[in-house]
Amino acid sequence: MHLFQNFFEINWLAVIVSVVLSFALGALWHSVLFKKGWSEDSGSVYSSQNHGNPAVIFGLSGLLHLVLVIALAMFVGQHTNFLGGALKGLFVSLVWIATSIGVTYIFVGRTFRLFLIDAGFYVIFLTLAGMILGGWR
Repeated sequence: MHLFQNFFEINWLAVIVSVVLSFALGALWHSVLFKKGWSEDSGSVYSSQNHGNPAVIFGLSGLLHLVLVIALAMFVGQHTNFLGGALKGLFVSLVWIATSIGVTYIFVGRTFRLFLIDAGFYVIFLTLAGMILGGWR
């Protein structure tokens, strides 16, 4: 299958830049743009007292985003461009990520605003990551 062949053609520097982007975008998203709405609707406030060791939290988040970006890089492949990569990132985020978050939020009774904040992060992040992965040669 071409997907697994794409693993050996991954631009690892583009993957690392995309993972770093996830932290920069996440900081902007959850502390500047949507902090109030996210905190109100999730009932959570980031702190080491109620969330544990920040190094573990950010380390595991980075590892999970690394897995996500590697899979996206395999999906995007080497024979695309900025626009093709962006469209594939948008597709993955809307079809797999946002729908999965949506189903979970329906069952746990989360607000539509929180869904838009959390799913919206992944739509923007994966679209940008796809653009980086697709266009960086």
